[in-house]
Amino acid sequence: MTSKWRRIWASLTGLPLWVRLWLVVLALTNMSSLALLGTDSGRWTAVAFAAMGVFNMPMVYIQGGLTRLLSVPHAIWIPLLIHLIQRLFVDHAIAPGSDEYVFAAAVVAVNGTSLLFDVLESWRWLAGRREILGLHKAGRDTVR
Repeated sequence: MTSKWRRIWASLTGLPLWVRLWLVVLALTNMSSLALLGTDSGRWTAVAFAAMGVFNMPMVYIQGGLTRLLSVPHAIWIPLLIHLIQRLFVDHAIAPGSDEYVFAAAVVAVNGTSLLFDVLESWRWLAGRREILGLHKAGRDTVR
């Protein structure tokens, strides 16, 4: 494994356990859209999640780890959440109790919570806190 990939892995594994677990919940919730591609909610969530990968995966590689800058592209979730909230609670376009309803509600809850973290992390990045996250443990910042 090259030193850059080791540094990225060290960044990820150096995050607090609760953050790593949160990332798993976030990823699994959004990836479950693949099981619901036949629905409006599944399609739009999959598109938004793919867009996140298009922006964030190259940033992780270029930066050599995870930084707060990764929170900025999550703004793409704002129109997704508006759309899902509209379909769930305004238009009542999704049958309550259906798989799509449960999925859309989960995406609203999980991605909405993520956006709260993202506002704080974006602010911190703009304020100059641009370190590679998870490398604060002894020796992790010199991974080769």
